[in-house]
This record gives sequence, structure tokens and C-alpha cells, in this order.
Amino acid sequence: MSQFVINAVWLFLGIVAGSLIQYFLNWLTFRKHRANAKRIFAVETAINRTELNKLKREIQRKKERFTAGQILDHDYFLDMSGFNYRIVDPLINTGHFHEILGPEGVARYMKYANELNVGHANNLINMLRTEDEAGRSLAFLDWLLETKVPEWEGHLGFVEECVGAANVIEQLEYSPNLQLPRS
Repeated sequence: MSQFVINAVWLFLGIVAGSLIQYFLNWLTFRKHRANAKRIFAVETAINRTELNKLKREIQRKKERFTAGQILDHDYFLDMSGFNYRIVDPLINTGHFHEILGPEGVARYMKYANELNVGHANNLINMLRTEDEAGRSLAFLDWLLETKVPEWEGHLGFVEECVGAANVIEQLEYSPNLQLPRS
């Protein structure tokens, strides 16, 4: 009978030890996946920062052309096709998106992601045409430069802080195989 009890105790301890080891390994794997998700998210954020800087320069050039009265048909076009949001769905599905950004970060990410895309660019193009026909194109471009661009930069900056984009971007800039466009 005592041998049976001893075997049962060792079996129980083996199960507990195995469970603890498995829990620890899962925890390590999750941490590795989260760190990888942050790095990938930081790269996407760097791409979006570059695109936002290009958009800002594009709006400034448009304002110069509208001021000079040298408006061509392509001056009404705003290109937002380079903004990248492909990593969001996988991050949401794994739970990393909300964990990395937190409630405020998610809200701010969604604010700029909802406005910096091709669909919203079409709305802005239509608004620019309408405002130009009414003689208010410069006021509209000023509103974009003085209100919307700083708002987008603020939201994107907050997300960059959440994902630690500065550290990752710094590492990427020294990578011989990857070249990020400069702003």
C-alpha cells in the first residue's frame, strides 16, 4: 500500500512539474510573439510616418500652386495609397493589438487609420474641388496643414510611442538589407 501512495505522489508531482514547464514555455512563446509583433508594428508605423510626411509636403506644394493660380487637374488629387494597415488584423486576432496600444492607443490609431486611406482621400479630393469652385481652396488647404496634419501626426506619434517605434526604426536604419525612405 505504501508503494502505491509513493507512486501516486510522484505521479502527481510529475504532472504538476510538467504543467508548470508547459505554462512557462507558453509564456516565453507568447512574449516572443508579442516582441515580434511590436517590431512588425513599428515597421508599419515607420511606413505610415514616411507617407504622412510625403502627404504633408504634397499639400504644401498644392497650396503653393493654388496660391500662384497654376492649378492643373492633378493638383486636386491626394495620394494616400501608400499608407499601410495590413498588420492590424493579425494583431487583433492574436490579441497583441490591444495589449500593445492600450485603450487610448487603439482609439488614436483608429482615428488616423480611418482618415489616412484611399477612401478618405477621395472625400478630401471632392472637398478640395468644391472649395476651389467656391473660391475657398486656400482656406481648405490651410485647414488641412494647420489642423488635420498636426492631428494625424499627434495620433501617429502616440502610437509610435506605444510600439517603441524609435528604437526599431533606429535598428532598421542600420540594416544593410533594408532601406526605409527618409522624410
